[in-house]
Amino acid sequence: MPRSIKQLLAETLEDLSKENLDKFVFQLLDRRQEPQVRRCRVEGKSRLEIVDVLVSTFTEDQAVHVTEEILRSIGCNQQAEKLFLQNLNPLTVAPNTVTSRSMGQSDTGTEEVQKNLDFGSVGNNGGEMPPKTAKKILSNKLEDLSTENFKKFRIELVDRKDGVKMSQVEDKDYMKVSEVMINVYTERKALKVAEEILREIRCQQDADELVEEAKTAGLCSAADGSSDEEHFVDRHRDELIQRVTAVPPILDKLLKAKVIQNETYDEIMMLRPSQNQMRRLYGDVQGAGRNAKDIFLQILKEQQRFLIDDLMKK
Repeated sequence: MPRSIKQLLAETLEDLSKENLDKFVFQLLDRRQEPQVRRCRVEGKSRLEIVDVLVSTFTEDQAVHVTEEILRSIGCNQQAEKLFLQNLNPLTVAPNTVTSRSMGQSDTGTEEVQKNLDFGSVGNNGGEMPPKTAKKILSNKLEDLSTENFKKFRIELVDRKDGVKMSQVEDKDYMKVSEVMINVYTERKALKVAEEILREIRCQQDADELVEEAKTAGLCSAADGSSDEEHFVDRHRDELIQRVTAVPPILDKLLKAKVIQNETYDEIMMLRPSQNQMRRLYGDVQGAGRNAKDIFLQILKEQQRFLIDDLMKK
C-alpha cells in the first residue's frame, strides 16, 4: 500500500537525531515565507505532532518541499535526498505520477533528478534556497565555536549589560543564545553585537565570516563594521584622548601584543600630559591597521571599562 505524505515526513523526522530535530524546529520557526509556524505548535512536541503541523500549515506537496529545504539547511543532505526521491516514486505518492525513469528515459531523467538535487529544493522559489536569516547566520556561527570560546562569548554577552541577562544564556545552547540575542536586539544589531564579541574573544576569522554572510544576505548595514563602518576608536577619538588619563598600563599591553615597539613605547612615556600621549598613540595604532584598532579597543575595555560602556551607549 502506498505511503502517505504524512508517513513519509514522519519517517524522515524519525531518522533525525535529537540535536538535528532541534535544529529542524529552530529553522522551521525561523522561516520568513508565509505561512509561518507558531512556536507553541512545535516547541517540545513529538515528531508526529510536528508532521501534523507541517501538513496542516502547508499543502502536502509544500510540506515536503519545506521539510527538504530545512533538512539541507541544517546539513542533513542524505535525509533530504531520500525524501525527495521517495516523493518522486509513483508507489509512494499519487498513482498517476510518472517520472522520466519509469518511462525508460533514464539518461535525461537521471540528469534532471540530479539537477534538482544539486539545487537543493524542487518547485520552491525556482529551485533556489532562500537567503539566510539573521538568526540562522548567527546560530551557524555560534555552532562553529569551540566549547571554550562559546563560553567566553556568553560571558562577554552578559558583561555588556545592555539587555541580555545571565539567566537567559547560562548553560544554553547556540540556538537558544541566538534566539535571545534576536529578541533583545534587532536582527541587524544582534549581528553587530556578535561581531564585536567575536573580535573581543580573539575569534577574528569567525567575525570576518559572519560579516561576509551578513553582506550576502543583505544584512550588511549593521554587520559590516569590520570593513566599511568607522571603527569605534576612530569614532570616539576626541573623547578618548580627553578622558583616558592612565596611559602607561595601556602602553604595556600594546607592547606585549606587539602593536607598538619599544622605541615608540619609550617616546610616548616621555610625553606630557596624557592627552599628548594619547594623540601620539593614536597615530601609531591607526598606522598599524584595523586589527591593531581591535586590540586597542579590547585593552581600553579592560582598562577603562566604565568609560567605554558610557561611549557605547552614545
